[in-house]
Amino acid sequence: MTADRATLAVDDLRVRYVGRAEQALDGVSLVVGPGEMVGVAGRTRAGKSTLALVAAGFIPRVIRARLEGRVTLDGLSVPTATAAQLGGRVGIVFSTPANQLSTSKLTVRDELAFGLENLAIPRSDMDRRIDDVLDRLGIAHLADREPLALSGGEQQRVAIASILAMGTGLLVLDEPAAELDPVGATAVADILADLSAAGTATLVAEHLVGILGRATRVAVLDRGHVAVEGPPGQALGSAAIGPIGLHPPTLVALAEAAGLPATAAFDETRIADALSSSTNAPPTTPAAGRRQMPLAWEAVRDEPPTTIEVRALVHRYPTGIDAVRGVTLSIAAGESIAIVGQNGSGKTTLVKHLNGLLRPSSGDVRLGGRTIAGRPVHEIARTVGLVFQHPDDQIFNRTVEREVAFGPRQLGVGQPSLDLLVERAIAAVGLDGERITNPYDLGSSERKLVTLASVLATEPAIMILDEPTNGQDGPGLDRVGAIVDGWTAAGRTVVAITHDMEFAAAHFGRIVVMRGGEIVADGPPDRILGPDLRDVLTSTGLIAPPAARIAARLGLPGVPRDADELLARLRRHRGTRDGAVRT
Repeated sequence: MTADRATLAVDDLRVRYVGRAEQALDGVSLVVGPGEMVGVAGRTRAGKSTLALVAAGFIPRVIRARLEGRVTLDGLSVPTATAAQLGGRVGIVFSTPANQLSTSKLTVRDELAFGLENLAIPRSDMDRRIDDVLDRLGIAHLADREPLALSGGEQQRVAIASILAMGTGLLVLDEPAAELDPVGATAVADILADLSAAGTATLVAEHLVGILGRATRVAVLDRGHVAVEGPPGQALGSAAIGPIGLHPPTLVALAEAAGLPATAAFDETRIADALSSSTNAPPTTPAAGRRQMPLAWEAVRDEPPTTIEVRALVHRYPTGIDAVRGVTLSIAAGESIAIVGQNGSGKTTLVKHLNGLLRPSSGDVRLGGRTIAGRPVHEIARTVGLVFQHPDDQIFNRTVEREVAFGPRQLGVGQPSLDLLVERAIAAVGLDGERITNPYDLGSSERKLVTLASVLATEPAIMILDEPTNGQDGPGLDRVGAIVDGWTAAGRTVVAITHDMEFAAAHFGRIVVMRGGEIVADGPPDRILGPDLRDVLTSTGLIAPPAARIAARLGLPGVPRDADELLARLRRHRGTRDGAVRT
């Protein structure tokens, strides 16, 4: 997958979307040269996706916006270039595979060949490229599968592969790992690093620190301008991102607490050694006290706590694939459960049975002791609310307010209770100022919050969240976590599918691990994410969160949720050890 070398130059770029008063980008200057991987980070609405779309030539050619400044690719003006001029020179990967896949190909191999055929790549070279990228992304076993029959995470790997196979000189990615399991995200980070080393210029907008930490440098955007630019450990440090309302990633925070330089911010061995050898009690991190209080919610609609019983559940798709294989699972009322596992392990298929969107090939699902067989989805929706993985599969109203009001209105909630529920739900997700905004004028992470608010407003006894943290910045993560904590504190049940192991450890009392359509582990976070089950996690494409990994290196018991909790445990451990020595 060799590519011609290319240089992207962005000079004093200003972008304003049609119908919006504020600038999406306001004076951004940035250069990405051959062999450089430049990460773009920042708050929601900072302008990350806009920068990616401009760099790839989608603004203003496809998406209408007013653009000022210069954006060139080896001297070619990107905003005025034709698709033919940019074809083969720049490729873009979107965060959602639905925006990427052609939907016209019957196999993954044909999907990858589609772009290469348009570039007139010889057949022998085409096959070599396809085989190489399938192998490097770990999806060779999907080569003959239909793309639209794959899980969301598997589709995203196919979308990434389709662009990587083209071997463009400039590669632009907008949150490419949002739907990937940790091993898949690591594979993408590895291949991006390899491509950069081979001379590809790479611009990647991302929240995931596993990718940002591999970048040559990171540009942090704030309200449309570059707030800071530098090596990852420096640009993502507390001094750089604290002033714009973000918190350093766990490893960066621990490196700072250990007194290490920014160059060691992602070196787990050095961090653990520094914390272990320090004679002083480690300080709290700059993120101390950032966790939001749980959502306080006074019920309007009386929906009693409800148990879930899944009995020997099997689901076989028309393609003959058994996505769920004999799953048995009991969930008590008021439990918070995170379902984790690699892409394609059956997580989404399983939870879609809990609200009747899918029906078992065999087995049974019971809510409150009563089977849901034969019960219509609209009736089950009075008890179970599902937030889809992709918000665009759920949103259909013209304003945020109408979208959030739709559910409780269908349940027969009248005024003024309806107004109260809508107001509370919108406030809970932090979209108070967007009540009359069309949801499709919001970014994908904000649309995800709209769908969460629409389910909150129905006050379900059981709330199911499919990848609720995708695309969320730090404050967004805290907000979603506060909703999970508050919902369970109120005696209601939360079931979430997530690849964010840090989020799972912090907000859920139980973790269920799936692999190949079956449950392979089930228990509290301290057990599931502890060293005893490391091999089981690895076999499912997962790894324990950073704080847990460092704690294991230090020999600390349990699984700390974040950097602050790890340091607190280390202080207690030292105090106990020193006291025992003195005795």
